[in-house]
Amino acid sequence: MLSPANIFPSIEDRNYRLILLFFTVYTAILLVVPLARLVPRLPVPLGTFVLCYMLYRWKKIPGHLRPWIFYLLLVLSYWQLQFVVSTQFQEFHGAGIISFEKNVFGCLPTIWLQEHLYNGCRSWFEYIFALFHASLFFIPIAFPLIMQLRKGVERMKRVTVALTLISLAGYATYVLFPLTPPWMASLENMIPHVERITIRALGEMAPGGIISAFSPSPRGAMPSLHAGVPLLVLMMAFREFGWRAWWFTIVVAGICFEIVYGAEHYLVDVVAGFIYAILAYMIVFRILIPDSRLGDCSEGGTGG
Repeated sequence: MLSPANIFPSIEDRNYRLILLFFTVYTAILLVVPLARLVPRLPVPLGTFVLCYMLYRWKKIPGHLRPWIFYLLLVLSYWQLQFVVSTQFQEFHGAGIISFEKNVFGCLPTIWLQEHLYNGCRSWFEYIFALFHASLFFIPIAFPLIMQLRKGVERMKRVTVALTLISLAGYATYVLFPLTPPWMASLENMIPHVERITIRALGEMAPGGIISAFSPSPRGAMPSLHAGVPLLVLMMAFREFGWRAWWFTIVVAGICFEIVYGAEHYLVDVVAGFIYAILAYMIVFRILIPDSRLGDCSEGGTGG
């Protein structure tokens, strides 16, 4: 029977096998989609996959660094989107989502929020929102680190499996369903003018080149990983730390508000991100690595 152990016989740790299995599916999508769209691209994703696979196999990597290979994998996977999303040969999605939100809410939530809250001037809270927005790139490091220090490496690695699953599922959706976000829809005259309020504030706090590097796929709007990843972390934090994690709800709420207010996502994208988070949590914590399976991995201790 086909299993992660059969595919990766040299990877003894179940957590690492699952991460590589997710990455295998994601890489296959990135390789097949351009061919199916008759817009072939250089097989860059395959080289990245080989790199990550060899890193997991390489025994000389220090044990305390091995559990963090997943983050390199996610960064490289996100960067790869620029080679594949652009192969879309039909009209990008967007009109249907805009019409749906108008029918449900009467107008786009982004437009309503900016009409009622934005006066065209700089406000101090825009910079707070910018920090919320940028936190997405640090949360996948900060929470696993807290888990490793407080709960041990096995629970930390389970967290990384869940983060990898939701991230790669989101990236794959960007490839299969490239969606024009509100700010770009405004530029393309699909909706009235809106401002990228959060990104503008973030651009004043960090060099523009950095921001561009973290935006390889502007058509990647659904699901909103800005909403999904923090919610997933919140659920995992409640599971591991109980009500002591309540304060993180403020971060989740702040991010969900700013991405809609700042024209980065539709409200539907936020809902989709929540669904992805719930599914990732259920798949990893209830099916793949329940509490009863913790500690079964061959590479124990604090290293991985």
